[in-house]
Amino acid sequence: MVKNSTHKRTKLLGNMMFLVGLFALQSTYAHAQGLAVKVQPSQVDEVVDAGQVLEGELTVTNEEGGKQTYFIGTRNITGMSETGTPSFADETSNDPLETAAWIKPSLESVTMEVGESVAVPYRIEIPTDVSPGSYFAAFFVTREADKVTETGAGVGFHVASLVNLRIRGEVNDDMLFREFFTEKAIFTTPSVIFKTKIENTGTIHQRPLGIINISDMLGNEVGQVKFNETGGAILPRFDRIFDTTWEYDGFALGRYTAQASVLFGDEEKRTITKEVSFWILPLKELGI
Repeated sequence: MVKNSTHKRTKLLGNMMFLVGLFALQSTYAHAQGLAVKVQPSQVDEVVDAGQVLEGELTVTNEEGGKQTYFIGTRNITGMSETGTPSFADETSNDPLETAAWIKPSLESVTMEVGESVAVPYRIEIPTDVSPGSYFAAFFVTREADKVTETGAGVGFHVASLVNLRIRGEVNDDMLFREFFTEKAIFTTPSVIFKTKIENTGTIHQRPLGIINISDMLGNEVGQVKFNETGGAILPRFDRIFDTTWEYDGFALGRYTAQASVLFGDEEKRTITKEVSFWILPLKELGI
């Protein structure tokens, strides 16, 4: 009996979907086995004072799957992968020191027919004694999985709408340019992916921007690409690897050098640079 119960739980978890609002999106959308929900906005990004109260609305739309009930909650953001995907606490926190506890949706659940939208008012109550810097949490809109049967599997998912709060005051906006490299040293076509690893050693989230210039072995500039053009963020005390692709339409042969110039900082902007060299050997064109 225990063995069979474990199998059911495994099937349930294996059929759950977990979707997170990206920093640049206007809404988040989840779709799974005939079910679909949209949450707007995908993020709340505010600069506030300690002790301030924010009010707003989260709009939940049932787009597919018949009449559905979705549960509204909050969770802390506990970290971030090197590719920029946030990770979340397993449960809602009631600890007043945790950001998720500051966020108070007015409804715990909404039940909607297909095509119906419900506005969920919320309050964000910033503590009076909070230190300057960035704080992160998320609204979680959850569709609980159906009861698992012997012949089927339950379907459930979460949609997260990120909350980024910047508390005014003196902050640390330092960053470290850890690495700048290519996936390999030799390419057979002029299509190169540059990887830029940056660590946020400060106390606020930042969106570094920049330019990568590519020169041939004679020093002639043959290309330029923008770094982090989508404005991806790095959370404090975490690092992130950004991928930037350069493609050249002409004939390319020999040793090339790329220089990345990354701009960062809050009020005072600074630029840090790194270089990497690589080879392009077009074996097909050379008849090899």
